[in-house]
Amino acid sequence: MSPSGKTPVLEHKGRFIVDSTDIIRYLDDNFKARTLIPENPLQRAQAHIYEDWADESLYFYDLTMRSWPNNSALLGADLVMDERKSWRKKLFKSLMPKLILKQAGPQGIARKSHEVVCREAACQFDAIDAISQQQEYLVGSQLSVADIAVASMCTVLERAEEANALMNDRPALMAWRARIDAMTLPAGTAPEQCALV
Repeated sequence: MSPSGKTPVLEHKGRFIVDSTDIIRYLDDNFKARTLIPENPLQRAQAHIYEDWADESLYFYDLTMRSWPNNSALLGADLVMDERKSWRKKLFKSLMPKLILKQAGPQGIARKSHEVVCREAACQFDAIDAISQQQEYLVGSQLSVADIAVASMCTVLERAEEANALMNDRPALMAWRARIDAMTLPAGTAPEQCALV
């Protein structure tokens, strides 16, 4: 379904739209009742920068931290491998950290020390926390793609124990995430299911 190999994929009226950024643009163009991309040109630009930052920077902190031995159980083998093929799951679990480092290494974050990655991640979370102390949403006065993209990556990142601890030390960030989750997740979503929704 995805010629580029990227996910997620949305099928609508026989058309396949690939990648979350393109999906949001498609939804905004076709369902005008509640758009996620701001109309205001400055806010639209800011939302684009936040969304790209989440996809292209925070994403690599997630890959790197989850490849560390203490977090490697979070790499997803249990989600993608059939229990009946336990030898495949074992192989997948042993190869996954190497595959992730192969992807994150050229980008640069995975080549840094554990201490440096945690210090840089703390700076990323400080930025979100500082903004959340000043305003309800990252851009403008209503929910936008910026909030969804950044909150989603925070939810994925918190599976790594280091990122979880760093975020929990920042109350404004956590309050902002709780608001965004309440607006975007299905009712009754358990905390441990948030990263899977």
